[in-house]
Amino acid sequence: MLTIEEIIGNLLLRHNCVVIPTFGGFVAKQISAQIDYTSGIMLPPKKSLLFNRQLINNDGLLISEFAKNENCSFEQAENAVKQKISEWNQSLRNGERVSIDKVGYLFFDQEKNICFEQDRFFNLLLSSYGLGKVHFLSDTEVAIAQHEAKIHPVKAAEVETIVPKMAVVEQNVAKTIQPETETRVIPIASEKGSKSHRKVWKYVAAACLLPIAFYSVWIPMKTDVLESGVISIKDFNPFKTEVPAAYTQQDLHIQPHTKNDVKSLEEQLEDVENETETYQYNFSTDLFVTVKVAEPTQENVAPATTEVVKSQKVTKQNLNYIVGCFSDESNANNLVSTLQSAGLNAYIVDVKNGLHRVSAGGASNEVDFAKIISVSESKGFQGWVLK
Repeated sequence: MLTIEEIIGNLLLRHNCVVIPTFGGFVAKQISAQIDYTSGIMLPPKKSLLFNRQLINNDGLLISEFAKNENCSFEQAENAVKQKISEWNQSLRNGERVSIDKVGYLFFDQEKNICFEQDRFFNLLLSSYGLGKVHFLSDTEVAIAQHEAKIHPVKAAEVETIVPKMAVVEQNVAKTIQPETETRVIPIASEKGSKSHRKVWKYVAAACLLPIAFYSVWIPMKTDVLESGVISIKDFNPFKTEVPAAYTQQDLHIQPHTKNDVKSLEEQLEDVENETETYQYNFSTDLFVTVKVAEPTQENVAPATTEVVKSQKVTKQNLNYIVGCFSDESNANNLVSTLQSAGLNAYIVDVKNGLHRVSAGGASNEVDFAKIISVSESKGFQGWVLK
């Protein structure tokens, strides 16, 4: 009798997809032969397996194969598969690995996701059954394999008879040691050279240490680096001369501040136009106070305003095409002159909220008014309708 793990491995030999109900499915893909040039190995074609957690629908392949193998009913085989799946889930939750014969291993990662590792030692592709790895030989290995050991026969004449020789023990006789007559020459040049080399290094070390020792005393005593914390290149010059600081006294005359420099509120309000509702009173150089201006009465209305009103009675129409609004009357008059030079019957309609509204023309009916708008837009003047 085969286990469920063995049945899954046998099914993957014949099929490219095996689904385990409510658990997942294995999908196989054929991979052609590969060559590893680094290790000099050619791998045969094989099946590459992937585990898909979304393949959970029962296609009946695994359960029917298990029922056929166990010679039981479909319901009994289905219950046995469900029991095995529950055992796998419990093993995975305990941090253990689930081994499937000829297929690989299933395990949980740190995020509790099912991971699959395929068995590297079994090839599920039946067409590659019996094929193993092919190892390529290098030129050196080929030369070693083709090398044949040559045996040279030994001639009888060349064979020597080995006669054992007895060692002769000589009696130790005390010999008189003769004094050596040769004079040994001791080379001194190397020692002189090493001593002179050491002297040179002493001079080099002294030349490097003397400036450092001098400036370590000179800079703190003769400069203000300790107080200011700033050092410059001029501080390293011991021969620089300090120029004494020279100061000249200058007379400074301060103009006393008088109240006459700031205009009074009444003086500033005289310069304000009558149409202005509020005014920023300059209380001081950096302080402005918002002041509400009293509305002008009929007695205080300027004569110029009266003239504008009179002109309105003459030129006022039911429809006016307003092309500009100005707080300064001179700017409004300039626009009127420009429009009249362009052939339009322009005039100042009225003064609203301190703004002089300039009309490019007025009409009492819509037909004439449409002509005024067309001529104004052709001259490059855009506006709005005032009824």
